[in-house]
Amino acid sequence: MNWSQDVDWSTLGFYARSAIEIALLWTLLYYVLLAFERISAGGKLRGLSLVLAGVVLAAIIARVAQLNAILWLLQAAVGLSAIVLCVVFQPELRRLFTRMGALFPTQDLSANANIIGHLIDAVAYMSDRRIGALIVIERNDRLDDYVNNSPLDCEITAKSVATLFWKDTPLHDGAMIIRGGRISAAGVILPLTENIEYKHLPGTRHRAGIGISEDTDALAILVSEETGTISVADRGKLLRGLNRQDLEILLGRVFAAQARGKTRHA
Repeated sequence: MNWSQDVDWSTLGFYARSAIEIALLWTLLYYVLLAFERISAGGKLRGLSLVLAGVVLAAIIARVAQLNAILWLLQAAVGLSAIVLCVVFQPELRRLFTRMGALFPTQDLSANANIIGHLIDAVAYMSDRRIGALIVIERNDRLDDYVNNSPLDCEITAKSVATLFWKDTPLHDGAMIIRGGRISAAGVILPLTENIEYKHLPGTRHRAGIGISEDTDALAILVSEETGTISVADRGKLLRGLNRQDLEILLGRVFAAQARGKTRHA
């Protein structure tokens, strides 16, 4: 008796193809979700390019190997691609729409230039004494949602800034927001960056400063409570290890550029 004659090869082939398809789909879904976890827009674009190339190759292989389930899934995925892109790039799209408002600035930012000296004195004082601080300077993107959560109206002096961040005050753990040359909010909770490049940063103060600079065009000045190091977060990038002179030059350039931009749009 020939056992091979009793085997239904067509049924066996069907189950084998089904098992292969399930394994491939599970592996593909797992690695796609893993790849898109907390990566930057550039990484997402590179990943999507590889995915598109993989989809084309997979469609060709699926058609030749008659893997109908995978072929159907690839065809159905085309119709869902727009939704997938919106979900994957949701943070980047939100930032893009926010940045579009900066093309037509409406705020008078000249008042911020008048407070540079007070800010530098306050930051240098807190740095010497290792008083943690997060100072956010509003530019063209309005920070109304954050200001309304913890509003304040106070003149900026070195003493007022240092007092608000003193460790025994109820507002010292949050961020201070400066608008129009005045302190407009304090004790504000900000979004944390999801950029894995800064995942190693201790605590939340620096990640919050980077996060607000990613979501808006605001400039964040930070003082480390552990080391007294002065840092600046701008456009999602963190500059660390600044001294008083570095901060003075940087703020002077930032506010000078704002003044020129306001003059051109006036």
